[in-house]
Amino acid sequence: INIWLQMLLGIIIMCIIFYIAGKAERGDRGGVLTYGEALKTTFLTGFVGLVIGTLFLIILIQLVDPSLVEKLTQMSVDAARSMMESFGMPEDQMAEALEKAEEDAANSFTPLRQLINIFTGSIMVLIVSAIMSIFLKKEADPNKVNLNDISGTDV
Repeated sequence: INIWLQMLLGIIIMCIIFYIAGKAERGDRGGVLTYGEALKTTFLTGFVGLVIGTLFLIILIQLVDPSLVEKLTQMSVDAARSMMESFGMPEDQMAEALEKAEEDAANSFTPLRQLINIFTGSIMVLIVSAIMSIFLKKEADPNKVNLNDISGTDV
């Protein structure tokens, strides 16, 4: 699958999950959800998912199948080669760029790099959360009378 299609699909799935989480939170709060509450709910949902996914990848690469790094590195280099060829890059520049891409890809699967990816990924999660929260917020109706305010007792 094309890298752009993968990224788009990932964002769409993230938006759907954020919508479900925000809608559930709004339901728990009696149909009212401020922008800040929506942002907190969607961001925490995304952040927890990001951490779980990263921990899964670290365990998979470090314990289950260490040879996966080589396979993923090769796939990354092949994708880079294909993209460079489609742009018509000269062979000498392509060889140099592919060597660097291979080195970078191999280093991107270390546990430290994965933890750094949590930080950078959380920025993406925050951006998507901020946008989704605009659509999830629902302020209380100022014209609606709350019976607890009138009677002074809990009804």
